[in-house]
Amino acid sequence: MADILKIIFQIIHNTPFWVWLVLLILIKRGSALLAESQVSLGRSCIMPAVFIIWGLDTIVNRFGNPNVLLNFYVVSLIPGFFLSYFLYRNKKFYIRNTVLVCEGSIIPLVIMLLNFLVKYTLNVLLATRPMLYNDFQFNILYGCICGFTIGLFFGGIYKTIQAKKQLFGRKK
Repeated sequence: MADILKIIFQIIHNTPFWVWLVLLILIKRGSALLAESQVSLGRSCIMPAVFIIWGLDTIVNRFGNPNVLLNFYVVSLIPGFFLSYFLYRNKKFYIRNTVLVCEGSIIPLVIMLLNFLVKYTLNVLLATRPMLYNDFQFNILYGCICGFTIGLFFGGIYKTIQAKKQLFGRKK
């Protein structure tokens, strides 16, 4: 048991400060979305952009098979998108004072934390076993997992775009 705790403390201690800052921002942003809130497509794209940049930087600069990995990443975005779109299928939007508003939901918080946990876990695994950067099968697995979790962001964004077009188109 002490060995496991030692490993956990080593992982936490060796995690860069900015990673903890990202987690804090995710929790804050996700918690705010538990309540009804105004919708901003720009703000909706910030978290996916952070995770995409974090993932692509790792893929392009660290992995032995970045082209193969990127192919699996892009293809895996699609099922992530569809699952997310399915999860958001009942999300309610309306217009208040000429602003698009959506009901609160735990789904964005879960998706953000899932993305963080997956990226963090994979990066800890890579930090403790750097030979995996050149392992072809791990490259494929990494691409699939990262692509799928990033795809989870886009179903909700697409649902928001649809609602905005529908509600503001109907208003005119």
